[in-house]
Amino acid sequence: FSLRSFLVPAACATSVLSAQSTAPTAHDHDTEPVVLENLVVTASPVARTQADLLSSTSVLSGAALLAAQQPSLGETLAALPGVSSTYFGPGSSRPILRGLGANRVRVLANGTDTLDASNTSPDHAVSVEPFLVKRIEVVRGPASLLYGAAAVGGVVNVIDHRLESDLPATPVAGTFEGRVTDNGAGYATGGAVDVTLVADREKNSGLVLHLDGFRREADDVEVPGFSGQPGAPKGELVNTAIDSKGASVGLSYVSDTFDAGLNYNGYDTLYGVPNEPEVSIDLRQRRLDASTDYTGDFGVFTGARAKFAYSDYEHRELEGAEVGTVLGQEGIDTRLELINDEIAGWTGALGTQLGHTDLSADGEEAFLPTHVTDTAALFLFEELERGPVTWQVGARVEHRRIDADAFASPGGTTHAARSDDRTTLSASFGAVHTLSPDYKLAWSVSGTERAPNGQELFADGPHLGTAAYEIGDASLDDERALGLEVSLRKVTGFVTGSLTGFVNTFDGYIFEQSTGVPVDETNTPDPAGELTRTQFVQRDALFYGAEAEAVWHLHQAPRHALDLTTALDYTVAEERDGDDLPRIPPLKARVALDWRRGPWSAGTDLVAIARQGNVAPGETETGGYALLGLDAGYCLTTRHAVYDFFLRVSNLTDEDARVHTSFLKDIAPLPGRAFTTGVRASF
Repeated sequence: FSLRSFLVPAACATSVLSAQSTAPTAHDHDTEPVVLENLVVTASPVARTQADLLSSTSVLSGAALLAAQQPSLGETLAALPGVSSTYFGPGSSRPILRGLGANRVRVLANGTDTLDASNTSPDHAVSVEPFLVKRIEVVRGPASLLYGAAAVGGVVNVIDHRLESDLPATPVAGTFEGRVTDNGAGYATGGAVDVTLVADREKNSGLVLHLDGFRREADDVEVPGFSGQPGAPKGELVNTAIDSKGASVGLSYVSDTFDAGLNYNGYDTLYGVPNEPEVSIDLRQRRLDASTDYTGDFGVFTGARAKFAYSDYEHRELEGAEVGTVLGQEGIDTRLELINDEIAGWTGALGTQLGHTDLSADGEEAFLPTHVTDTAALFLFEELERGPVTWQVGARVEHRRIDADAFASPGGTTHAARSDDRTTLSASFGAVHTLSPDYKLAWSVSGTERAPNGQELFADGPHLGTAAYEIGDASLDDERALGLEVSLRKVTGFVTGSLTGFVNTFDGYIFEQSTGVPVDETNTPDPAGELTRTQFVQRDALFYGAEAEAVWHLHQAPRHALDLTTALDYTVAEERDGDDLPRIPPLKARVALDWRRGPWSAGTDLVAIARQGNVAPGETETGGYALLGLDAGYCLTTRHAVYDFFLRVSNLTDEDARVHTSFLKDIAPLPGRAFTTGVRASF
């Protein structure tokens, strides 16, 4: 079984950065273009086109991914509808979906959890390198049924093909890329190769060896004017250098009915933290992944797939040459899905997911006790087609247990060993209506429950990443949400795109609230203290908003295409008593023009961010800005390889851009104007 034809873009193809479509096929001038839709493997147990899913999705691949790539996952995705980031300098940035992040957005690597510590703090990097990624799928809105309570806000699935699912067309196939940028004098280089060791072409089966590796380095980035860091020179964001590297080796057996693979990979990154000029983070992860996928009848089932991931993760917070706090985590994520045959018209999957993490924090600034989290879940996802309507229902029950060790906080409080044991339920119901060949209407109602995590329950210590002394609350209740989403999608014609509205009401929304009291690292009130005392609290909250995107296919011909993309998204999040919630993304608009003629391509895009004046108590407003980008490319096809040469100019006008969703907005603007050029070779 293989999805590779959908996951690997054709060489020299133009990809439109669209939530509902890819670039249209080539047609004559007078022929109405028809859009070929992406298959999405994240939002459903069975791959579906984006228009046939209840959830709103975006897919980033091909030329669009090549142009969007940044050192961090959050910044790579930040221009997509409904997506913002935690920007903590170029070394660390995690996606935020519709104003929800951290413990409500799950980041996956090939369908399993990244098993890092990026959800505990914005200065903790996601252990995924965008450089070697083939495809990124973003599911906006509740995805708890398939991926657990940590996906109540959505899912980001990074797909890199380290576990192969089909036989390469040639005995040796691969991709190599190198790029350089003037801002920060950075470079990135790497490649991936698949070697077919044994093959039976008649049966489309064989044994494939996979190898990949990368290296990325950059100095401190340049910014317009003064960053806001105390004593920093003009035009420089101090302590933002990056040094990252990684590699993997894997072996896969592939065939039409059965795939099995094993991969071992390592990821290391050393990056500066801009709010502490002498502090850097040295992150190391070693990870083992395994997967199997079987297609064939057995009982009432027509297929089965299993995934397993084990991670040994550690990051050390360095204060100059000395090691301060050490955060370590061993984790396991495993899932099994059984695809059922039609039962009374219903098809879908029954699945189970097991998770285990053992997180430890050591050092004078440890803000968490060592604690073990175990989860076990069962889920069901079914579809029923009745004429032009496809009904979808699902449910999940999840048990979560946390065992925390005794802990003496830096503030002098001694906590005994504690445990927290809970079971949560989630369910959804909805339908996709085919109104006509051009239009589809999707709607869904979902109810989700999320148990608080170890940080929200047991934190008690200084957290330099958020400039806070964090205090958890072991009495927090489960967080409950009721959501409604409606989406109108146009899938063919001169204009394609979608219009989506959503509302989520939370009972007991958990967030970190500032008390406004300045303290030192022992939680002692101090008017000159560098930290602010914060408390995890629960409030009833309301999130609502809209996303609109349209691709105008201005010209389509066999060797010539011109597309105009327009997009707009807006999220409002507030407590039910009227106060706004902190760090909610403002209105965002995007306009992009993409042109292709033969081997040549070019484009421009403008992302405009409005001023955010809806702020929480104690939070300051953030000014708006506009980022203008240009790109150009040339595709050279030879007998043995295809070479994609590209040039990208980011922030052409050198705008001073402050990200409202960042804890560091006042001292860490986005990078200034940057020129990036490189080449990708595929063979």
